[in-house]
Amino acid sequence: MDFERSVIELIKKRRSRRSFADQDLDKAQIEKIKSILQSYTCGPFGNAVVFSLIEKSFARENHKVKLGTYGFISGARYFIAGQVENIDHANEDYGYLLEAIMLHLTALDLGTCWLGGTFSRSDFSGILQAGNNTIIPAVTPVGVPADKATIRENIIRWGAGSDKRKKWEELFFGSSFTSALTKADAGAYEVPLEMLRLAPSASNKQPWRISKTTDEFRFYLKRTEGYIRIGNGVDLQRIDIGIAMAHFELACLESGLQGHWAKADSATISPEFGEYCISWKINNPASEQHDVKMQF
Repeated sequence: MDFERSVIELIKKRRSRRSFADQDLDKAQIEKIKSILQSYTCGPFGNAVVFSLIEKSFARENHKVKLGTYGFISGARYFIAGQVENIDHANEDYGYLLEAIMLHLTALDLGTCWLGGTFSRSDFSGILQAGNNTIIPAVTPVGVPADKATIRENIIRWGAGSDKRKKWEELFFGSSFTSALTKADAGAYEVPLEMLRLAPSASNKQPWRISKTTDEFRFYLKRTEGYIRIGNGVDLQRIDIGIAMAHFELACLESGLQGHWAKADSATISPEFGEYCISWKINNPASEQHDVKMQF
């Protein structure tokens, strides 16, 4: 689905919103959101995700649930939640797709906020009628942002370090991980990497590390020591990898840099910075007709 505005500018603009205006979305907004959700159904690893727009009052009146967020969200009347089969790379695909959706919502001047561990999964599971082998990795409220953030929201944002990001040299490396990748060496990929650096992540841990080789960018998961995983297949830091993948790919495509997701040769993977996840393979200009990048 095409973006109505520059995705690079949307990445720069978007921030988490935890306080919302006390008003309903209009019919046109609701239909637009539903159209967006229907456009994002399969991630780069091939997992199918079904997203739904849930109205809080409908959930309360018809399902007797409040869609609890433990006080982290105020004023939200709508949420987006999805379910995916609990199999390999489900979390990455979910993060990739929901982040793309949230950028579309940013283009509509609507507020969103990643919720991975601060919502009642049982409430949302009941609404979605989730299957026995499906998971709901995360949800987001959606609505018109309040004119002014609450004191609680500002405290949460400050506590999470939401406005801070790791330095370039802490995240991006050459093929051997012995030295940081300079912006000059990144060349045309400086902007996509910078958009990746700005990606949101759980507790702002930024667990991704990227290694550039001659013809690919390898994505690694550098787990945060002591960071708690949620049970039943939900892995917040793998969701983060999916978010990072979305930022990088969308910025590449907007910049005219063609490529596709693929696994690297296992014999050439460097484990220095954690678990290898996936590579963005740079397309050979002479064979761009064979581009197999993710299509929606």
